[in-house]
Amino acid sequence: MADRQRPPRLRPGARLGIVAPSSPAPEPSSTARGIAALARLGFEPVAAPNAEAADGHLAGPDAARAGDLLLMLERDDIDGVICLRGGMGAIRTAMAVDGRRLAALRERPPKPFIGFSDITVPHAVLGRALDWVTFYGPMVTTLGRATPYTLEAFRRALMATDPFEIDPDPDDPYVGTMAPGVAEGELAGGCLSLLATLVGTPWEPDYRGKVVFFEDVDEDPATIERDLAQLLAAGRLQSCAGILVGEHHNCGPKEPGPMLGLERVLTDLLHPLGVPVLYHLPIGHGRHIATLPIGVPVRLDASGGRLQVLESGVR
Repeated sequence: MADRQRPPRLRPGARLGIVAPSSPAPEPSSTARGIAALARLGFEPVAAPNAEAADGHLAGPDAARAGDLLLMLERDDIDGVICLRGGMGAIRTAMAVDGRRLAALRERPPKPFIGFSDITVPHAVLGRALDWVTFYGPMVTTLGRATPYTLEAFRRALMATDPFEIDPDPDDPYVGTMAPGVAEGELAGGCLSLLATLVGTPWEPDYRGKVVFFEDVDEDPATIERDLAQLLAAGRLQSCAGILVGEHHNCGPKEPGPMLGLERVLTDLLHPLGVPVLYHLPIGHGRHIATLPIGVPVRLDASGGRLQVLESGVR
């Protein structure tokens, strides 16, 4: 497979377009805090026309959200695009994207595109349609309360061109080996529930030979079991090179008494694959958030508890 298109690194003074492909911000103050954080990082935030819209659980109509995404990717005066927040609705945004405008972006230089959670869907769209490297990392509303770990990981992935390693959670440095071994391959993945949603769509990632990561939030182990089993039943993980299980924030049993445990689900379903599986790096919805470049070569050392990004996602 040919190398993906890597965007230029972000520099101080870069103009970052803010888009909302999913849900609106929970409070105006969360947006204001995030914009201030971007300014402290040295960026100039530029809100898309509908970035602050709200239509129930969605950040405005589908066509408006899709139009904002394309507009900020098209504009020559925007250096990168960061999502306001996740939530829900990105699959509807993908369905509303103008395919001709999306395809025309192949004639333009790639830009950093940043977000996580529901933003798994736009990552998949840009990966499939444009072969861009994109960045699974914090969004505007999460940057407003970002820890030093999160900010440093963001800078390292988007503002420097050196290979790097994903550090453990500074508050809980436990990293577990679910299946030993070492694997190398292009990084793919996202939020587990959205990866399951993408099965059968035109934007579904190809996991063959890849190091696959996934994480989720506010789900019980039975739901994690269902989504992971969906990927397995569809034959999507059987040819991957290795698996990184990120943080599953607030994904323990929701009721008292004997219940299915998350780690039991993961072990039962992943161990038979016969590939290295590493557990619990801070990728996802927790207090500390790593930034991962999707589409670049990585080395997963499940025995040693390490994920090394072998090539920068920016140039």
